[in-house]
Amino acid sequence: MRGFVPWDIDRRLQVFMEEDLGFDDITTQGLGNLSLKKVKAKIIAKSEGVMSGGPFVLRVFSLLDPEVHGTTHIEEGERFHQGEDVMEIQGQARAILMGERVALNLLQRLCGIATKTRELVDSVYDFPVRIADTRKTSPGLRIFEKYAVRCGGGVNHRLGLYDCALIKNNHITICGSVRDAIRRVRLSIPFTARIVVECESLAQVKEALEEKADVIMLDNMDIPMIGQAVKLVDGRAIMEASGGVSPDNIRDIAAQGVNIISTGFITHHATWLDLSLHVEEYDHVL
Repeated sequence: MRGFVPWDIDRRLQVFMEEDLGFDDITTQGLGNLSLKKVKAKIIAKSEGVMSGGPFVLRVFSLLDPEVHGTTHIEEGERFHQGEDVMEIQGQARAILMGERVALNLLQRLCGIATKTRELVDSVYDFPVRIADTRKTSPGLRIFEKYAVRCGGGVNHRLGLYDCALIKNNHITICGSVRDAIRRVRLSIPFTARIVVECESLAQVKEALEEKADVIMLDNMDIPMIGQAVKLVDGRAIMEASGGVSPDNIRDIAAQGVNIISTGFITHHATWLDLSLHVEEYDHVL
């Protein structure tokens, strides 16, 4: 699952299922012994996109019944087309019916993010720049959504407030200057952590550079100012552009020579992809 800890994934998936299942699925319960039938179900793409979330889907069903097994026909990060079977699950009808909604919700969301990310990545393929996500993610879904970004060819920015020091405008306001903010933060963070500084002007960029910030984030700058900032830094720090990024301006931003373009667009503007699960009944009861 691309580096995520299995026990943590299970814990999160169980919370999702508790929300939907409560004490039981009263509809499936009403089927009686018929819910014990062994069935095969296919997840079918009703639109084209990029695959992300297959391992999580299989885990949802196996948490409900360890004997459920499945096959993913489309590898993570690969494209699929409308009408394709992307996955197949086999096992007791009860587990498949109970897990269907949680599995599909997660798969549709993650495929949507992977697809949106791939669109932006492909749009700047000829520039030496990487597309990164932000912390603008759905509460409770961050590690899944950041996983989807990676499936789409993007890279992850910090996972949370704990793994990178990102000095933003409010920190600078409280400290009084970029210089003072960097000096204060540097004294307290682990030596392994990078310092990223959000700059809104060339004066702040110069100050961040003088204080040897690891990454200078150009926040909501227009295209000409981004170009000036990149020339000013001249390779002495990682240059990141962020704020107001969209498919309409991303190539212009990339052309200025930044190393990273970070954007919440790939998560908060991603559309759920249309996928559906269809059960094919077998002819015996377990």
